[in-house]
Amino acid sequence: MDHFGQVVELKEHNKALVKVRHNLSCSNCGRCGGFFGDPEKNQYHLVEVFNPIGAAKGQLVRLEARASEMLMAAFLLYLLPLVALLVGLFAGRAVALAGGLAGSADMWGLGTGLIFMVLLFSLLRLQERRLAKGKRFKAVIAAVVSEEEIPEHARLPAPAE
Repeated sequence: MDHFGQVVELKEHNKALVKVRHNLSCSNCGRCGGFFGDPEKNQYHLVEVFNPIGAAKGQLVRLEARASEMLMAAFLLYLLPLVALLVGLFAGRAVALAGGLAGSADMWGLGTGLIFMVLLFSLLRLQERRLAKGKRFKAVIAAVVSEEEIPEHARLPAPAE
């Protein structure tokens, strides 16, 4: 999956900070400011990427992320919490029926499923810093590009004067 952006800062160990326009699929998710905040600032975000080609500050670049890594991230963020919800739902219901707990077994299952899902999200959140330090889920600067090579939907807004 390719993204385009502008190098705003060079970092140590062949890394760079790149300003990237939000992807259409992530607009208004709430993670980066979403519905609130300055709309100008919400159009892009800063991403730390590997810079093996030595792109300079201010250059427009094309970023690549491996499809397998994107699928793994989607699995961790979407499918795994759903599995935790379902496991908790069925486990909580089974325990409520077997233990004769007061109230609806379905509500016990729903509560347990939500707790399992929240615990999994919390565990993923705790692992976020460790994953961010590693090389696994980082994009790589693949090439320096010109303004004409960037698709219209991926262009950064013009700086305010």
